[in-house]
Amino acid sequence: MKLRRQLLLVSLVALALPWAGCQYLRQVDAALAQGQMQALEATASAVAARLASAPQLIAPDPERHGRPPGAQLYVNSLPNAPLLDGYGDDWRPLQIPARELLDSSGEAMAQITLGRYTDRVYLLLTVADNTPAYQDPRTGLLAGGDAIELYTADRHYTLPVASQGAAQAHWYNPRRGSYERELRLRGRWTSSARGYQLELTLPYALTGGSLAVSIADRATSNGAPPQRSASTLPADGLPGKLVQPLPQLQAELDQFARPQLRLAVVDSEGFLLASSGQLARADETKPSQSWLRSWIYRRLLARESLPEMPEAQLPEKMTLNRTSAQQWFRGPRESRIGAVSVPVITRADDIVERPLLARVVALQSGEALQSLTESAAHRLWLISCAAAGAALLLLLGYASWLSWRIRRLHRAARNAVDASGKLRGNFPRSRLGDELGALNRAFASLLAELDQYHHYLRTLASKLSHELRTPLAVVRSSLDNLSASDLDDDGRRYAERAMDGSARLSGILNSLSAASNLEASIHQAETEQFDLADLLAVLVQSYGDAHREHRFALQKPAGELPCCGAPELLAQLLDKLVDNACSFAPPGSEIRLTAERAKDGYLLSVENDGPPLPEGYNHKLFDSLVSVRDDGCRAGHLGLGLHIARLIADFHRGRLTAANRQGGGGVIFTLQLPL
Repeated sequence: MKLRRQLLLVSLVALALPWAGCQYLRQVDAALAQGQMQALEATASAVAARLASAPQLIAPDPERHGRPPGAQLYVNSLPNAPLLDGYGDDWRPLQIPARELLDSSGEAMAQITLGRYTDRVYLLLTVADNTPAYQDPRTGLLAGGDAIELYTADRHYTLPVASQGAAQAHWYNPRRGSYERELRLRGRWTSSARGYQLELTLPYALTGGSLAVSIADRATSNGAPPQRSASTLPADGLPGKLVQPLPQLQAELDQFARPQLRLAVVDSEGFLLASSGQLARADETKPSQSWLRSWIYRRLLARESLPEMPEAQLPEKMTLNRTSAQQWFRGPRESRIGAVSVPVITRADDIVERPLLARVVALQSGEALQSLTESAAHRLWLISCAAAGAALLLLLGYASWLSWRIRRLHRAARNAVDASGKLRGNFPRSRLGDELGALNRAFASLLAELDQYHHYLRTLASKLSHELRTPLAVVRSSLDNLSASDLDDDGRRYAERAMDGSARLSGILNSLSAASNLEASIHQAETEQFDLADLLAVLVQSYGDAHREHRFALQKPAGELPCCGAPELLAQLLDKLVDNACSFAPPGSEIRLTAERAKDGYLLSVENDGPPLPEGYNHKLFDSLVSVRDDGCRAGHLGLGLHIARLIADFHRGRLTAANRQGGGGVIFTLQLPL
């Protein structure tokens, strides 16, 4: 993996900034929520203290608190009078919670809802009965089948169940000793697949402030005992009180009203006695923000799963205990609603277990705090993203700069040696004090030392030639004097061998001196315009006369080949290549010279049959004192011919290469010669 990608992956650590900010915001949000809950509890406690000092506001009827639990029925305030058609369509939009009536086995048998509009009480009763037994007039019984019984403060009404039609209520008149129909009680029956339903109304004064409902379920209409029954009538036979909102308590509660705060007072059974204020809606505090963004922030900052807030009633766990309680609930669109419940306990006496009069429930939306937290989260995300983006760009720029320096060092190291193996000596030096700068300077120092060593090797031949001539002359003169004296056969044979060796050594020194002089003369040669095709034709003809044991062939384009260079040096280059080819080509084989036009110059090649180049010698052939001949250097081959050819190619800004021919069996030397 490249350095830029590695640093790019490392820069992803900057994404931890938004995560850490999110965790911090969660802690801040928890602290703000705790503060809001404490303030809400203080408000509820203040209201509870005020109501505890005035218990008559909660319990204007002292007798009611002496009734058994479950005997009371709650009467809701209705905005208008429902239409008495038996279907209950006018009750559904009000979303009034119904009370379940259980039979003796604990199964739900019916649901009852009570409401009051002006001076009348309205009742909606839904009974689940798979086998309803309707009133049969032929039996002569008042209620031989299923029946509904109503108990008020001073009367007992019986309503026989009918499949459809108007409801008839009968009560027993002790003065007359007979049952009479109560015309002030009006209602209608409807049947359904699950049972039947009753919708009726009666004056509030007729109830006397008390009401109980009893349901009798019979299998037949012959007056048999009920199979099931459900009732709100206590065991003492006295109906429970009708519980409804208290105006004086409502007026007292309105004094504690505040915006976006709902206060409610419920009695010991959870019936609502007074309510003040409304909760802020989820979209009122942030009209200009997108609900989708708010929803995302709420999901990100959510600490735990909250229970859902009931829509039409208070939370049940906040109304059925004696201790203070607090709880967060989930409102619409993932909003939060804080709820606090504080008991109202009388201070009238010093008894150990003081009676619980009511509970004060305070509800407040957490939209204000959530808006503050979401605004902070929005700014945090923007700042974090900007910081992460800046860090990413900075690291990417730094990685690009490091990558550029490394690529520059790589190119310099790769180009420090040319194709022929010669050091160029232009390695750049960095002035920076970091590790890459130190590595760059170390490479430059190493290549400078190598260049000095190569310069020493290049001048070693001339130095050896100069230093060895004097002792060689002494040796040769001594051998000449020795050969002129009288020697035996063995001595003369050894003297002749010494003379041959000195002659070979003298030839080697002469070749070294000639190579050094030729290398110096190459850089002083002058260039001119000439016809390369004419030069090749003359050279091939002379090669054929000089090397009759080989056949020579020339392949070139028709016409002139204009070229700029030193023709004498190019002829010497081709002489070296042809001499090398003749040394390795079998007798009678063909040596081919080829000239081709290239895009920016010419391609000259010399190819011959014979053994291929050893592996790894493609570039070493052109170094000084390198030879692959296997004659033990008896012929005096020092490996200077191809080295001189490469020097001539460099003088013409060309490139000389060697390679094995395709298919094996020969070598081809190619010179790329620019125009």
